Amino acid sequence: MDYLLRTLKDIPLHTFKKAGQASIVYKSNFPALEGVTCYALEIWEESMRLPHWHPNAAELGYVVSGQIEIIIWRSPGETAMYTLSAGMCWFIPQAALHSLNNIGDEKAVLAVGFSSDDPLHVDLPVAFNGIPVVIRDVYNAPHAELRQWVGVVNNPLLGKCPVDSDVKRVITGSPYGFDFAAVPPLFHDPSMGSVVWGVKSNWNILQDISVLRARLKKNIARDPIWYPDAATLYVVTKGSAEFQLIIAGRDPVPFKASYLDYVFVPVGTLHTFINTGDEEFETIAFFPKADPLPEVSLSVSAAFFPNDVRRAAMTQFNGAQSQSGDPLKQLNNGRVSPYLLRLK
Repeated sequence: MDYLLRTLKDIPLHTFKKAGQASIVYKSNFPALEGVTCYALEIWEESMRLPHWHPNAAELGYVVSGQIEIIIWRSPGETAMYTLSAGMCWFIPQAALHSLNNIGDEKAVLAVGFSSDDPLHVDLPVAFNGIPVVIRDVYNAPHAELRQWVGVVNNPLLGKCPVDSDVKRVITGSPYGFDFAAVPPLFHDPSMGSVVWGVKSNWNILQDISVLRARLKKNIARDPIWYPDAATLYVVTKGSAEFQLIIAGRDPVPFKASYLDYVFVPVGTLHTFINTGDEEFETIAFFPKADPLPEVSLSVSAAFFPNDVRRAAMTQFNGAQSQSGDPLKQLNNGRVSPYLLRLK
């Protein structure tokens, strides 16, 4: 199983009538996926992701660059319109009608995650095209435009849309928006980087999906970890890093992941990554649960065991081989992951 997808190289790029482009990833073209995926989406100036809904998936997105306006209609009592800029997230509940509109002066680059490895889409023009003409007449009488309109069967995804100069371009207090900068990070050190997540405990509206952002300075590594109850889909949003998955029966071979590459890590799989580049590395991680259990640090969890147990485990291999010493004697029994490690 190949857990790395070099997205820009391996996935055909879909371009939409000068409105934007997308790398569309499903389980069919990234078989490692289980229960989660992400689209790398660019919405160009004065363009939009057409109003649509996902019958089988919640959506959680991250603004890599640019500025977008989100419009959500879930029910008469649950509507929202708000704007987000780089470094912020949005959440769309399953089957809620919504659009993403570029209201900035540059292309908006987005990482759009879904709580399904095969998300379905129904775009507004597809929906109206499928309605019988007699029902369209009821909606639209006495006008003839909708009766005569013939639309599309396949979802158009992106389209041009002029920006309304009267739109209030402010970040609203909508619960569907989330700013990483407004919540306490799990870890932050200006010389090393930061780790912060949006999960149900700090973003209560979430369902079926959550997100983590890790930023690593040069020569900084992620503490080797695993997540005990959720798979993880990493999307590289800046720089590059050397990833390694430790899987029983396989030689651990490091691999490089660069901008918009995907790395899928199955539930319970030990993994780590190192920023070996010259610029800051950033990755977004999507979990197909709203409330995943916290990460398990290899060093912290191993340090919990009594000294004799650790020493025997590391130096006695089923009695067939023995080594002297205690390679883990310096481990401290901390309670939380160190998150980031400075390499020597």
